[in-house]
Amino acid sequence: MYFQLVVLSGTPGTGKTTLARTLSGMMGVKWVGLSDLVRDKGLFLGVDAERGSLIADVERLIPKLGQLAEEAGGRLIVEGHYAEVTPREWVEKAIVLRTHPGELWRRLAERGWSEGKIRENVQAEILGVCAYNAVEAYGWEIVYEIDTSSKPPSESVREALEIVSRGGEKYRVGRINWLRQLEKEGKLEEYFK
Repeated sequence: MYFQLVVLSGTPGTGKTTLARTLSGMMGVKWVGLSDLVRDKGLFLGVDAERGSLIADVERLIPKLGQLAEEAGGRLIVEGHYAEVTPREWVEKAIVLRTHPGELWRRLAERGWSEGKIRENVQAEILGVCAYNAVEAYGWEIVYEIDTSSKPPSESVREALEIVSRGGEKYRVGRINWLRQLEKEGKLEEYFK
């Protein structure tokens, strides 16, 4: 079967789950959250004690993801901060959600995360780790970015729908550079103490 999957990636706290849920309803396509799938189906190798998270068993995760895509008629939205594990040949578009580090810090703090865990994730966002991983997995041609820093979820949904239906050069990956912006603002050192 031929798959046409939309991958939503991004650092925790950027709005992936909200976007996946809404986009799913608007497109009439099922969605799956990788973290939930790994937890609920026992598709993990163990627990990363330092981060307090499950270590996904990718060898078992990918076949399960393929099964879910097949059951969904080949169309599926895959959401997760490591969504780039989805095989390239299955992916139609990959959208990385990006959030300004200050806003991301606020969101993660509201979730009650420890300062160390917040700092690690905010640093990953500053360095564009999820965007880099998506480009490494899929190439520049099908990877896009949406800045979710200060817009309502409905605007992010509108932008994602535009990307899925038409692509959109203005959403090409690489245009968001928190490193450069924080350096200009004189705030970069605050996040790398």
